[in-house]
Amino acid sequence: MKSMAIFYCSVLKSFLLSVNSITILLLLMNRVRSLVTSSATNLHFRQCFALSINEKLRPHSLRRWASDKPIATVDPIQIKQLVEEAVALTEQNQESIPSVEKLKLIISDLELESGDPGFWDDSNTDRNQYVTAQLSQQTQLLDRISKWESTKGDCLTALEMAQDETACTEDERNMFYDECKKAATELLEDGKLYEFERLLSGKYDNLPARIVLTAGAGGTEANDWVADLKRMYERYAEKKGFRITLENFQNGDQVGYKSVELLVDGPNAYGWLRGEKGAHRLVRLSPFNANNKRQTTFAGVDVSPIVQDDVVQNIEIPDSDLEITAMRSGGAGGQNVNKVNSAIRVRHIPTGINIKVTQERSQAQNREIAMKRLKGQLLAIANEQRLSELDAIRGDVVEASWGAQVRNY
Repeated sequence: MKSMAIFYCSVLKSFLLSVNSITILLLLMNRVRSLVTSSATNLHFRQCFALSINEKLRPHSLRRWASDKPIATVDPIQIKQLVEEAVALTEQNQESIPSVEKLKLIISDLELESGDPGFWDDSNTDRNQYVTAQLSQQTQLLDRISKWESTKGDCLTALEMAQDETACTEDERNMFYDECKKAATELLEDGKLYEFERLLSGKYDNLPARIVLTAGAGGTEANDWVADLKRMYERYAEKKGFRITLENFQNGDQVGYKSVELLVDGPNAYGWLRGEKGAHRLVRLSPFNANNKRQTTFAGVDVSPIVQDDVVQNIEIPDSDLEITAMRSGGAGGQNVNKVNSAIRVRHIPTGINIKVTQERSQAQNREIAMKRLKGQLLAIANEQRLSELDAIRGDVVEASWGAQVRNY
């Protein structure tokens, strides 16, 4: 009888250390109680049950069964190869970057220019934006190089300590190998990321980007899809460390947006986002369909670089290629936006590109902004199509409809 009680106690103990099931636990406890008759056996049961409960409540790393698990072995050869690959990639990347002394000299010149009293005047807006962006970019690059050197030093030091059999115990050696592997992996991943960023070497890749989201076929579902895309690009910008600004928007009739304009500023912002241009197709069980039917909807995504004024000021677009319309802005802003035709829409006839500007209270200012945006967008298209003349650009408008999608969700 006592042996059977001990058997059930061991089963109960193993069960408590693995899973939680109240029903089976109660059955086991009732079975054990029916077998326990003597006071000695009852005492043994209580001791086993208390021990099982205590082990169940102990921290994971201190449980008895944790020591029985096999300890992951360290492969010194594999770690050494990982370190060599990370160090080689880092040195290769550093060869393509100006030296630390040269970077410090560039940063010093930019800081000196930004400290000039007239640097922040309104007439010098384009220059101070460029200098500020360059100062931030060069500073980040210098910090990145410093981080590479620090991580590489930690990696090599940990590997050297781990390979010295007389300087540490087996546990310390494994600890050094773990630290070395962690540092080498971090160095290799950042090196591959920088190697990929070097591919963003297009003429306008380092400029800020303007994203225009437009609802296509799908009605209310399309308006909601535009809102989802807006949130998606906002989260992406946060993850990349970009600064994103909501420049303009037009609400949908029920939910979402008919159109949204976002400005994204950060290192190689346009280079990262230019591949998003096109129609984005969504297929889902629509929450706006009473019969819960599957519905397909589209949204157009247009991405263009924000070029400096001195780049576009000499570009001339024939008046015959333009269709300019004045309208009321609408929305909050008093009588000026609701009764005065201050908004401007500029349509480039050869390409079908439409630029709408409502941000200023003056029609002349909105027209000037719209023309700058149109010229910048045409420059980017000409660069992509490798054309020397803007007159040769044709049909680059994004159509949010069937057959034109670049991505499906």
